Amino acid sequence: MGFEELFKNSDILLTEGALVERLKDEYNLVLDDYVNHAALLYTEPEILGGMYKQYMALGCKYDLPVMLMTPTRKVNYESLSKSSFHDKNVLADSCLFLNEIKKSYGVYSDKIMIGGLLGCKGDAYSADNSMNIDEAYQFHCNQALQFSKQEIDFLFAGIMPEINEAIGMARAIADTNIPYIISFMIRKDGCLIDGTPISEAIELIDKQTSTKPICYMTNCVHPTNLIQALKRDVNDSLVLKKRFKGIQANASILSPEELNNCGVLQQGDFAGMIEEMQILNSDFGMKILGGCCGTNDKFIDALAKKLVEKSESNSIV
Repeated sequence: MGFEELFKNSDILLTEGALVERLKDEYNLVLDDYVNHAALLYTEPEILGGMYKQYMALGCKYDLPVMLMTPTRKVNYESLSKSSFHDKNVLADSCLFLNEIKKSYGVYSDKIMIGGLLGCKGDAYSADNSMNIDEAYQFHCNQALQFSKQEIDFLFAGIMPEINEAIGMARAIADTNIPYIISFMIRKDGCLIDGTPISEAIELIDKQTSTKPICYMTNCVHPTNLIQALKRDVNDSLVLKKRFKGIQANASILSPEELNNCGVLQQGDFAGMIEEMQILNSDFGMKILGGCCGTNDKFIDALAKKLVEKSESNSIV
């Protein structure tokens, strides 16, 4: 079953939890200045693979589809050229790395979806380094083309703070004919970092791409903040209700700017977060649910358990 069919036929899809912050916090790893944790494909593959295996195992434990993304949000032709790993085919190697792990899960591997992760050129927590649409298209075509040659289930544009780059990236990804998702960085005022309302951003991308994203979502945002954002009048639209379908939750309620300038990992109450994730699922139609900074395998385990229990309870009623 392909990703698009799995998405349509599933009430819940798990994602991975945090990777980067856990690698730094739990293993005291110093990540590459340019390609971040993608360098671990070559320097610490067992540690990186072990963390991905934790999230795959949890999907298997609860028999839920799980979405895993390559460790490549910071990898583009500019960043790679400055890195000591410039002679490596990082995007291809990351896809091979995850697919090798996926294949070890037997029958359940059909529910493990591997996504090629792309990120904005600049700082995801601000819109200061924005490009126009054509510049963004040209910049991201290189990554999208490389991913199109790999064994991959979907593409994922993560933590996009600004509408023009999001449109340009979506156009570049659409050229590959691979199913894809655009995930925004948003504030609780209901807007992207550049001030574009979520509903407007969805409409603009849908209208300006040859193939629309499968859906839209957010990552690195606390569920409290997302609930506030979705309740804003500016997002009271049918297109948002139909097209906005997920969250990878940050464990901190701080704003993007506060998180960007915070040197200490922020972690709130997992139980409260999971209650709000359930509300996002039941009241707002979120079906892609997982974690980002400040979360871990324990969070994903507890989240999956609650979601499955609720689903089974609803089916009995």
